[in-house]
Amino acid sequence: MEKGIFITFEGIDGCGKSTQIRELVKHIFEKNKHNHIILTRNPYKDANIRKILTQDSDPHSQAEKLAEMFINDRINHTNELIIPNLKAGRFVISDRYKLSTIAYQSAQGLDIKSLIERQSFLPIPDMCFIIDTSPEESSKRMKKEDVSIRGKEHKFESHLDFVKKLRENYHKSKELLPNEKIFIINGERSPEDISNEIKQIFDKEIEKLN
Repeated sequence: MEKGIFITFEGIDGCGKSTQIRELVKHIFEKNKHNHIILTRNPYKDANIRKILTQDSDPHSQAEKLAEMFINDRINHTNELIIPNLKAGRFVISDRYKLSTIAYQSAQGLDIKSLIERQSFLPIPDMCFIIDTSPEESSKRMKKEDVSIRGKEHKFESHLDFVKKLRENYHKSKELLPNEKIFIINGERSPEDISNEIKQIFDKEIEKLN
């Protein structure tokens, strides 16, 4: 593969992204054991972002600061990891990318078109999978997790109204970014059914790219 393939996964917390990323990695490797796959996530290096997310319980506070920090961190992420690996012909799969800032910080009250414009120079993913679940379903799943593993619940996920707005923003993404390959996947099925749909889409898109 001369040019690398860039794939991102998005969705509200508890949607099941991690499971689906693992399944797609296995699928890519099984298709060709010479495929090189780089797994990464946002935020990339800025540890201060996570500190801010646990500083207070108001989901609307520090919106501009978070947007600036996420975007700057993403620029470093792109320059240091994503672009070099794509140039080397590798698969790069990222757990969250620019759509997270567009969805979350616009739900905090920032202008959604401005958030898109501020990231317009970043590489466009070849595929973006949004795992779509209701806020109620995601909350139910998260409550089943071991708190000792998950740590403190951050400022967004405990506010149902905020998460509903967040989900609405993800649903708008195909309309807001018409030139991008965004696939909204029903995440309220069995993990196997979700994974099979993602694999089918992936296989079709790879054929178009080759």
